[in-house]
Amino acid sequence: MRGWVTNIVLLAAVIGLGWHAYTKPDADKEVEHPIAALAPAQVSRLSIERLGASMALEKRDNHWYLTSPLTARADSGQVNRLIDVLSVKSKEKLGAADLARFDLDAPALTLRFGELAIAFGTTNSLTQDQYVLSNNSVYLIPGFYRMQVPDRPDRLLTHSLFAEGEKPVGFELPQMAAEQKDGKWTVLRAPEGQPSLGADDLNRWADDWRFSSSLITQPYDGTAGMEQVRVKLADGKTLEIEVLRKEPDLVLARRDESLQFQYSTEAGKRLMAPEAEKPATPAPPTEPASPTPAK
Repeated sequence: MRGWVTNIVLLAAVIGLGWHAYTKPDADKEVEHPIAALAPAQVSRLSIERLGASMALEKRDNHWYLTSPLTARADSGQVNRLIDVLSVKSKEKLGAADLARFDLDAPALTLRFGELAIAFGTTNSLTQDQYVLSNNSVYLIPGFYRMQVPDRPDRLLTHSLFAEGEKPVGFELPQMAAEQKDGKWTVLRAPEGQPSLGADDLNRWADDWRFSSSLITQPYDGTAGMEQVRVKLADGKTLEIEVLRKEPDLVLARRDESLQFQYSTEAGKRLMAPEAEKPATPAPPTEPASPTPAK
């Protein structure tokens, strides 16, 4: 009987110790400090401020636009990478005293999200992490976030030729023309001797135009176009796109947006001259295996 009592007491002690270990605070656990109390979804205005220069962006109808030093569509992916800094948590939080120690008394770079400013100072010489000033506190965050901040406005420009909602339903190039009716693409004019294009060929070509992504986007430099591509949109509008250059790469300009888009040689050829899909080469017939001679 005494043995049973002893075992029950020991079991209760083990359970008690386990529960205490489970519920007591972990004193060794590192505390992470959010550097901002602003949720990314709340951001509708953003500015990049450097000594002597600044860039500003604004969100309209869920799309980002550069508003200074030029007005143009912005690349949402690039802007979202800037906003990611709001979600950062730091393991080190210091008071905002002696800011000169961290080069934060006159920061060379500041990201401003509405009323919230995040200033970037020097880097930690041992970890290469970045000191930032936010909400009157100094934090240490990965240096990656500073590297994400572009130093020129053209780095923020969209890479999409068409704006959200601009759906092409017709193309008129110097060599050919095609139009979509009742969801089906039809060739209206084609170069003599060009192989006939099937529905899949035309759909692929139209998608190449609609979803094309430029390698480089820059403000339009005023170069006269050598050709013109007229694009009819689903809303009835017509865009006139200037062909500034075809070789060694394709450069297109939208004068209505004062932007020009540069594509690779391969992408340029696909856009300017649709190709019929080549039929698959049939595999050679397999010869039957020779019977193994009996021993």
